[in-house]
Amino acid sequence: MKIRRRISAANRKSPVLGRPIEKGECIMSVGLVLEGGGTRGAYTSGVLDVFNENQIVFPVVYGISAGACNALSYISGQVGRNFRIFYDYIQDDRYMSVSSLRKTGNLFGFDFIFGELSHKLLPFDYQAFFASPTQLMAGTTDLHTGEAIFFGKEDLDEGFTPVRASSAMPFVSKIVRYHGHELLDGSYSTSIPLRRSLNDGNTRNVVVLTRDASYRKGTRSEYPRTALRKIYGKYPSFIEAVQRRPLVYNSELDLCTQQEQAGKAVLIRPSKPIPVGRYEKNPERLKQAYEMGRKDAEQKLPEVRALLAQG
Repeated sequence: MKIRRRISAANRKSPVLGRPIEKGECIMSVGLVLEGGGTRGAYTSGVLDVFNENQIVFPVVYGISAGACNALSYISGQVGRNFRIFYDYIQDDRYMSVSSLRKTGNLFGFDFIFGELSHKLLPFDYQAFFASPTQLMAGTTDLHTGEAIFFGKEDLDEGFTPVRASSAMPFVSKIVRYHGHELLDGSYSTSIPLRRSLNDGNTRNVVVLTRDASYRKGTRSEYPRTALRKIYGKYPSFIEAVQRRPLVYNSELDLCTQQEQAGKAVLIRPSKPIPVGRYEKNPERLKQAYEMGRKDAEQKLPEVRALLAQG
């Protein structure tokens, strides 16, 4: 299937975080918001499989990093595909390894993931994806502005470059150049894009997080400023975005809580700390995270259905 290469009018401009949906675009009312988290995304894959199995369909999905990757198979309706990617291939050096980093400049083997894996080993249903009424908004970080740029279905090329960019973590990934932008992981401008969904007119949202309720980020950035300047010195706005990330992340958690308390959001997150880090290589731990995602989603189904049923 030939994938459309048209770039939307919105992204021909210099996008800013929270640009409202413009006249002529599909106006939504309920959003699905997916946090990233590297291989912690196994939890999200469990949640999304439960949604697919129960015909829970959202008008639009906002995905960041691993959340954007998970969104693809959710929209195409391929139950179990995301789990099989994590479980069957996590120990394959082509999927994630220091060897991949040395050979390709990417810890995660994007050429393998969006190439052989998606076309031959676990074929992605492109036709179902583009036929689905569910829209995708994949969040990336623009290195020159430090702000988020979101790409929709109409912006995707055959290699799903915007989704690669959304998942391209600093220091272990190449900068992704796409339609005049230099991009990296969307988590460094917005880890939980609930505000973007609200600004797009989605008054109700289901938010899938990959950390349990006790988690808050500390005040220090995960990367020293000296290291950031050495590698990304050309991009001072990106450096500032990375340094601000803990504050922004915690404020996004606060917004999630406020929306939940107001009855406008359902939060689905690990019921206890999951035994999975960002670069987990143990398939059994990933299976535990997946099963926890399924269990937590099943418990939240009545709330999700009630939220979707609101007029």
